[in-house]
Order: sequence, then structure tokens, then C-alpha cells
Amino acid sequence: MALSESEERILRAAGSDPSPVARQQAVGVTLAKHGDEAEASRALLTQSYLTHLSPSFHLVPRGNSMFDEDAFTEAYSALVTDTENFTRVDAASLAAVLLECPAALAPLRMILGLTHNELAVAIRLHDPDSNLAGGSLKNLERSTAQEHRTAARQRIVGSIAGAVLAMMNRDLLTVPPRVTTHFHSKLDKGDTLDGWRSVREHTNGVPYSTLLFQRYVGGVWRQVQDAYSEVKGDAVLEIPLQDLLEAHGVPYHRTKRGATGAAETAARFGLKPGPDFIIPDDSPTLVVESKVAEDGGTARDKAARIRTLVTAANERGLRACALIDGKGWTERPNALCDVILATQGRTYTLATIDQILELPEIRALIAEA
Repeated sequence: MALSESEERILRAAGSDPSPVARQQAVGVTLAKHGDEAEASRALLTQSYLTHLSPSFHLVPRGNSMFDEDAFTEAYSALVTDTENFTRVDAASLAAVLLECPAALAPLRMILGLTHNELAVAIRLHDPDSNLAGGSLKNLERSTAQEHRTAARQRIVGSIAGAVLAMMNRDLLTVPPRVTTHFHSKLDKGDTLDGWRSVREHTNGVPYSTLLFQRYVGGVWRQVQDAYSEVKGDAVLEIPLQDLLEAHGVPYHRTKRGATGAAETAARFGLKPGPDFIIPDDSPTLVVESKVAEDGGTARDKAARIRTLVTAANERGLRACALIDGKGWTERPNALCDVILATQGRTYTLATIDQILELPEIRALIAEA
């Protein structure tokens, strides 16, 4: 027996309908079906949500998470000046510029093609007594000169300078002989092929083809995408939801980034895993988990986490919502459908985020505000 016209209409409209009751009705239609009807129902329900998803792979983080081009250029100029256009590059000159202008670490890392974490590993290989981590290097890079006028900071920049020179001299992070047929070094590029001499030769400009090749292998945007992936996840969904809640006077608790933040929320509210948002922060009635997925595998894994959270919320008598986006969900429509069913239709995207305000739990809080 085929779906009725009424049922099809309900399913096709679910992802766009601001009414949580209508969304729940669509879930009810789907759960009541069996066999071919169940498959057809799931497909229509999922498609109604898919139309509101958008990719975020084209978005590059900005703001406090990274330098803008002017700031980067200023840091590069300091590096050029203090090394006399890379003609005097030694431990003393590199340490001096990093003490005077910590931001110079950014262009220095780009010469090597390393992230903060990768540079930290190189430093520890060069100096086994060092305990520097990527986070420490990131903090140094974003700090001011005044914060680094201590003996401890001088040791840090000394360690950085030593590791940088060892890499440029091909004494550190060399390519193992047995794999040279299949791999080459990050330094096997035009501006570092012959160490600092190559750097000097490229300070007056590089051929456009060289720039394009760096983009081709991922050198220009990949550093930012990889290093600030968590920032991107926050900014795409969590910050818009936070702004929306604050604009309407809705009290909430937002979990801090990372495993530590999730653990703190879980301990405070008795929910495991700790959701991204708990609404309100006092006597909660609603939880929201936000997930950006740009590939199918990520969507599958994040769908499993959302379903786990829904179960935990149900056990506490709380309503659970999902806020999702990214092209990965289009690659795993079954995973998306599982999320829609688990949340009783309370699944939203960046395009439909305003509809969260129609949830009765939030409408009540807005009325109180």
C-alpha cells in the first residue's frame, strides 16, 4: 500500500515546518510504516531536511583564531628585518626576532610548512629535554613581546630557533632512505630547496605557478583548515545558536570546547556525553548537540553520538535537539534519518536555526524574559 497524499505532504514539509508538532507528526508517520512504505517514508522525510543543508568546506576561519593578511605581513617584515633579508639567519637572530615579535613565528612556520603541533614535535626531537606542546607555541605566537621577556621564554625561543635551523640544514625530519622513491620532504619546494639561499631568492616574489602549486598540494589553506577545525565547528553552528539565544533572552549553558569541557558539563548536569547546549542553565528542559560533517564517515560517527545523547536526555526527562550542517550528511542520508527520528524531528540546520525558537521549551523561556 502506497503512502497517502496527506502522508506524503506531511513528510515533504517536515524539514521546513517551524512547528515541532508537525515535525513530530512526520516522524510518527515514518515509524508507523513497514517494508517498502517505511523506506519510501524515510526517503521523503530525509530529503525534506537535506534541502536545507549546506557545505562549509569553502569557509576559512577568521578573527582571533588566525592573523589577518596585514598582521601576517607585519610579522613577516619583522622576520625579514631582523635577519637582514635572510642573509644572517642563526640561532641568535631567530631568537631575537621571536622575542621582539612573537608573531614572526607564523611566517617562520609557513617557510617550513608546519603546524604548531608539528613544530612542537620537531622541537622535542631536536631537544629531548623540551616539553613544548603545540598549544604553547600557539599561545606564544599570539602574545606580545612584553610577555616574553623572561628566562623561560628565552629558553623557548632558543629551542624554536635550534629546531628551525636543524630542519633547514636537513639535519632533522629527514626522509628515510627506504621511502625516498615514494616521498619527499616538505622542504623540497622552490623557496626552501636549497635552505636559506632559496628563501632569499624568493623574497622578491615567486612565479604565479609556484603559488598555484602550493595551493594544489594544500599549502595555502590547509594549514588554516587543519589547525582551526574546532574553531570552524564552533563558528558555523554554535556561535549562531548562542547569538540567537542571547538575542531573545534565553538562558543557557554552553559546553567548553574539547573533552574537558564535555566532562565538566556531564558532571555538572548528570548527562553523558555532555551536550553542547543545555537550556536553561538552571532546571534544564532541553539539550542541543551541534555537529558539522563534511564527509560521510564523520556524519555516521556524529549521528551515533547524537543518538547516544538523545537516550541520555530521555532518561532524564529532557528534550533533545540536533543542530547539523555540512555535505557529509548528504553522503549518509540514513544517518541523517536516524538523527531526525531520534530527536522526534527536532533537527535543525544553519538555514532553519531560527525555528528552534518555536520549541515550546524555548517559547516559555522567551515569554518569561
